[in-house]
Order: sequence, then C-alpha cells, then structure tokens
Amino acid sequence: MNDMENVKTVRMRDVKFDPSLFINYKTGTVMDEVLCSYSGLPKGVNYMIIGDPGVGKTTVILDMLANLKREQKDIRCLFVSAEMNEIDLAIYVHRYPKFQDLDILFVEPDYQSGGGSTFENLENILATGWDVVAIDSFIELQGIIKEEKNITNKKTESLLIQLIKQQNKGENRSGLNTTFLTIQQVTKTGNFIGSNRLKHSITAMMELRLENPKNIYSDRYVVFSKHRRGDVGVRLFYDLSTTGDVFFDEFRFSQDKQIRKLQSDASKSMREYADKFDMLFSEEI
Repeated sequence: MNDMENVKTVRMRDVKFDPSLFINYKTGTVMDEVLCSYSGLPKGVNYMIIGDPGVGKTTVILDMLANLKREQKDIRCLFVSAEMNEIDLAIYVHRYPKFQDLDILFVEPDYQSGGGSTFENLENILATGWDVVAIDSFIELQGIIKEEKNITNKKTESLLIQLIKQQNKGENRSGLNTTFLTIQQVTKTGNFIGSNRLKHSITAMMELRLENPKNIYSDRYVVFSKHRRGDVGVRLFYDLSTTGDVFFDEFRFSQDKQIRKLQSDASKSMREYADKFDMLFSEEI
C-alpha cells in the first residue's frame, strides 16, 4: 500500500475545541499585556525564555507562577529545577515568600543507575496533568537525560520536544493543555542555544535584557523577539530590588505604548499621503 494513502488532511472548520482553551491565565500584572495580544498567558503554548546572565530569568518566571496561583486559585503550576537544589531556592523564598507555595520538582542527575530515571520521573509527573510548567533550564535538563540514557543531544532534544507537545495537546490524566515556560541558556554573544527544530517548536521567545549589557546595574526589560500570540519589540521594564514581588514599571510601559501608537499613526499617515501622491502622478501621466 502506498504510504500516501495513510496520510490524512484536516479542515480547521471540522476541528472542535473546548471554548475554555482560549481563556487565558492572568498574572494580575502589566505582564499580561505583553504575554498575549488578548491579555494573559495562553493555554497549550510554549514560551522560551532567554537573557543576559544575572538578569533575573529564574526570579521573573517564579514570580509569574506565584502570581498565576494568586489569581487562579485552582491552577496547577509546576517548577522543574535542573540547576538549583533546595538550599539554592531557599534564598529566593527568603526574598519572595510567595514562592514557598509552588510545587517544585528538583532534578538531580543519577549517572550510575543506568535507568534513565530523570526522563521517566518527569514523564510520570507530567502525566498527572499541569496547567503551567516552568523548566530551568532546558539545556541542563537535556544534558542530565543525555548522560543518564547515554544517547545523543539530538535524540534527547527530540524526546523532550515530543513530551512537551503531548502535554500541550492535553495528553495527560487530567486532560490539561499544558503551557511551558522554558528557560534556555545563551552563548557569550547572547544568542539562543538549540537546534532549528527547537526554535520552530516554540510559540514565543521571551528575552530578558539589560539596557546596557556591560552594566549589571542598568535597567532590565522583558521583550519578545518572536511571538505568535502577541507583539514583538514591546519593552516592559522591571526591577528586582524590591522584596516580595518583581516590580513592573507600568507607567513607563504605558508611556512607551503611547509613543508607539503615535509613531504608528504617523507612519500610516505618511503611507496614505505617499499613495495619494502616486495616484495623482499616475493620473497626470
């Protein structure tokens, strides 16, 4: 039999979804405005988080999870820590007490057993069903699984991407369309580490940057460089110096938004004027 005979196509009009799939989770902060064009964190998507060293990637993501739990009491959020242990995270909890109520899976390498336990443990806990899962970090988790299972980086990446996509589609015991917030490391030049397949598998690329990369004390901001659900290039400044919450500069964000609107309106007017001029010139010819 020809393999093409087994290939099926679909029409989106025939695909049925539960309407609740398109009701976003809220953080209750201005972050909701950059997470999606219709506000909040969507369900069943994959956001990759990259950024300059020391910019606060882990803190911002933990803050997001805690805020999501505050706004939606029954939401199931999981933080998978492949880089820090309980002692490391205790420092975060001291500064941000709200982090202590998050469910955390600490991943510790077990290179001696040969059983590939990390991937199976992760697979089993995800199978119970979670609304939002944050991973810190993808490359560290990938490295641990690679060593335990004694397989290639490419194979390990494929296993993780497949697992994530299954959870996106709600293939777990709770039928939850899991959203993943995955921190990824970058090169010394600030570029994303990972294959093209990994890049294409994500819904959005959230970047946490320093306004002056050479000065760790310079202003920090969130910006999306890829976003299927929202705008790119919109900067939201934040501050980690306060205790208890990450401070997002809503006033500065509102000002920037107004400036962008004025720029957009000016560009539109210029295009309309240029079109009228072209039409007038064409008529004269």
